[in-house]
Amino acid sequence: MATPLLKTKLYAPPVRFGLVSRLRLIERLNEGLRAGHRLTLLSAPAGFGKTTLLSDWAAACHRPVAWVSLDEGDDDPIRFWSYVVAALRTAQPDTGAMALAALQTSRGRRLSTVSPSRNGAAWIDALLTGLINDLVECPDPLVLVLDDLHLITGRQNHNALVFLVDSLPPQVHLVCATRTDPPWPLARMRARGELTELRARELRFTLDEARTFLNEAHALALSAEDVAALDARTEGWVAGLQMAALSMRELGDRSAFVERLGGAHRFILDYLVEEVLSRQSDNIQGFLLRTSILQRMTASLCDLLTGRDDSQAVLERLEQDNLFLIPLDDERRWYRYHHLFGDLLRSRLDQTRHEWIPALHGQASKWYERNGLVAEAVRHALAAHDLDRAVILIEENAVAAIYQGEVTTVIGWLEALPKEMVSSRPWLSVAQAWALVYAGRLNAVEPVLEDAERASMGSAQAPGGKHLLDRSAFGARRIRGHTAAIRAYAAFLEWDGRRGMEHAREALACLTDQDLAVRGLAAMVLAIGLYGCGDLEAADGAFAEALCAGKAANDTYVTANALCELTDLQVAQGQLRKAAATCREALQVAGVGQGQGAGQLPIAGYAYGRMSVLLREWNRVSEALQHAQRGIALSQYWGQVDALILGHVFLAAALLAAGDRDGGLDAIGEAKRIASDVSPNYKAFVAAREAKLRVAVGDVEGAMLWMRESELGPSDEPCRPVATYIILARVLLAQALSPASSRATRFIGTPARLHATNEPLALKPPLDQALALLTKLLALAETTGANGYAIEILALQAMALQAQGKPEEALPVLARALRLAEPQGYVRTFVEAEALVPLLRQAAARGIRVEYVGMLLDAIERDKAIRRASVADGPALVEPLTERELEVLRLLVVGLPNNEIAGTLFVAVGTVKQHLKHIYGKLGVHNRTEAASHARELGLV
Repeated sequence: MATPLLKTKLYAPPVRFGLVSRLRLIERLNEGLRAGHRLTLLSAPAGFGKTTLLSDWAAACHRPVAWVSLDEGDDDPIRFWSYVVAALRTAQPDTGAMALAALQTSRGRRLSTVSPSRNGAAWIDALLTGLINDLVECPDPLVLVLDDLHLITGRQNHNALVFLVDSLPPQVHLVCATRTDPPWPLARMRARGELTELRARELRFTLDEARTFLNEAHALALSAEDVAALDARTEGWVAGLQMAALSMRELGDRSAFVERLGGAHRFILDYLVEEVLSRQSDNIQGFLLRTSILQRMTASLCDLLTGRDDSQAVLERLEQDNLFLIPLDDERRWYRYHHLFGDLLRSRLDQTRHEWIPALHGQASKWYERNGLVAEAVRHALAAHDLDRAVILIEENAVAAIYQGEVTTVIGWLEALPKEMVSSRPWLSVAQAWALVYAGRLNAVEPVLEDAERASMGSAQAPGGKHLLDRSAFGARRIRGHTAAIRAYAAFLEWDGRRGMEHAREALACLTDQDLAVRGLAAMVLAIGLYGCGDLEAADGAFAEALCAGKAANDTYVTANALCELTDLQVAQGQLRKAAATCREALQVAGVGQGQGAGQLPIAGYAYGRMSVLLREWNRVSEALQHAQRGIALSQYWGQVDALILGHVFLAAALLAAGDRDGGLDAIGEAKRIASDVSPNYKAFVAAREAKLRVAVGDVEGAMLWMRESELGPSDEPCRPVATYIILARVLLAQALSPASSRATRFIGTPARLHATNEPLALKPPLDQALALLTKLLALAETTGANGYAIEILALQAMALQAQGKPEEALPVLARALRLAEPQGYVRTFVEAEALVPLLRQAAARGIRVEYVGMLLDAIERDKAIRRASVADGPALVEPLTERELEVLRLLVVGLPNNEIAGTLFVAVGTVKQHLKHIYGKLGVHNRTEAASHARELGLV
């Protein structure tokens, strides 16, 4: 169920004929723009003309105006920000393309390996950061109006709005109309001069405005005394004056009416609505009462509720008579009542025709369902207290709504139903379980799944014998497929691969093409589990099934995710060129081929990161660095924590390959920081990658600390991914080859560990341990067809044998590695094994892969030169570059234009230009080309 955006909510209500133009207030609004204030707040009770004033001002505003008319259903963050971004795009079509795509396809976050609840607001903040960067680039100033902001109550949305206000560029202005002050730091905004306020005292009609309204707009010809008395009795309250004007139109003695009018606003309102309604025909009164249940109305819906066939003409006449009816589009197809008038009509309906209410809501629910507006259909079914109908609608649409990211909406539906009703209906329990697992409340999921399975075997029926859902064996099997998929996904989030695979297989056995998206998710969990267990061939088949389901369901995120994970598998298999093609397909699915920022989905961050790995292996370091940085930028934009962890690991490797030792360590440090808030599994993953990085930079002691803390040992039967044990072998080799200590008697482990594993107290030296471990890993890689791992293992084996003084044994091992590596263009695997240089030269001398070996030796020499340049005493800078300036410089060197540098670093283009000005000054250059060249000379990049 895609969430349709109602275009009528994105229109400023048209200016009404006969409107009293309130020039003093319009000038106040304009002053706020001229003063550069970030926010204008119209805060006053109902009936003070906030919307009318804003629509009048917007019609003549010299800036483009983006408008959102909010209602109760917009508190869901996905729905709320979808409307905000869509509104901005009506004013600036090029703004927020990626943000809108991310929101509309937010269901992709279900494949995150991190509980969404751990990072609940981060994706909104990250999305807004990208949106704000887009707004910085807007060629023209613009205004965003949020009408009826009091209907938004969720803390998450308000926190995000405060972030938006605090971060708006000067050319963008936010205007909010609300009945109550939002929970924002308004005092701070006042103190900073960021806020323009219009409240009830300013919005009241002055005596002159009241006279114009009553005598010119409504042609009542009241005396000055009557105008003054009426203005005083209503205290300039716009709604009260309009009610009075409508009441007096047909009266002869208007002065007597004014004398009778008195009391507080509530009593005036009760009196006036009686006066207004009593002057309407019975037909019109019936029309008003029957249609008052609608938040928005159109002729066909009104015809249904009133039994008429002329509702369009009635609506147009009511608008012409100024009867509190507001058009919502230029074609006059959709309308709404003034909120205050609608409240009064509903109150009158409840008092006088209460028995009509359920039937009216029921008819409205059916109309909205027929027109594909499910959320509205559910709302009216609940208002009608027609729980049977509401249940059917929710059962049929809740899972799809969750897949569209509207978890908050579905939770609201389910909370409106009795608990026993949810637990007794399997599809409601399934929807509840999906919502819980996406909310990260994994401990609460299993009892709900048990409810679903128990209910699926029952035979509950609706009144009259109508089945609420499929109670057949087929229906129960579908339920079982969903419950198994949910269990698989929960296990996946907890890194329990074997349990995840077990439930994923059950899900795939039960689900049919009726549930393609869920099949794709289950196949993904199965494929990732198989890959983690080393069954690469079976994983390949599961990935193919996930891709097939994702494409058949037109599910961009399942498809792109499956392609990215498949890339990892192909790298493990040593199929780098095939992996690159898969990565390019993932980027294309994510919209990258459509142009930067235009329709590109944030999930492309996964694919950019994987492509960085491939480019780095091919020693295309500057491209690898560029792809890693783009991947991180998109992952930050998406707020996807697992992608950010991976992205910083990839960035660390690319920076190290570029000769930036400190930058690499900083990047891995950022990955550690993020992982520390996620799970022990991610912490372990990053710690292993940090150990590999420390070996590469010569910090053997730091790498050995990881080895001791990880509790991994060379005699283990690998129970973790092979890559982690290859890192362990690297650390053992580094320990053996390090000149800082004697390796003949250096052992690993602790006495407790030795006794626990029945290992002898006198362990082999690290070099022997490394060789023994590599032999075991090679056998595992060969058995599973993991040629990518095999190449790395063989290179390390050759290095270890060479260190043992066995070049004749080492050379065939190296030759085998070269044979596997050359067709795929491996480079960095050998560059990072610099100790192999003597053996590589021997291989060339003996005619082994001469051209390829020559290329590798050249690459190793270039890498050594880069590292020397990074630590050499080059020409000193007059003033050192700051960390941020170094980041900008690196992006400049890889060729990114200013706007892409800004997008990558989440800053304004103007900020980038300032950084470049400082960089040029410190380097003593005048342009980008000179800066890049001199930076290389100085070893800065």
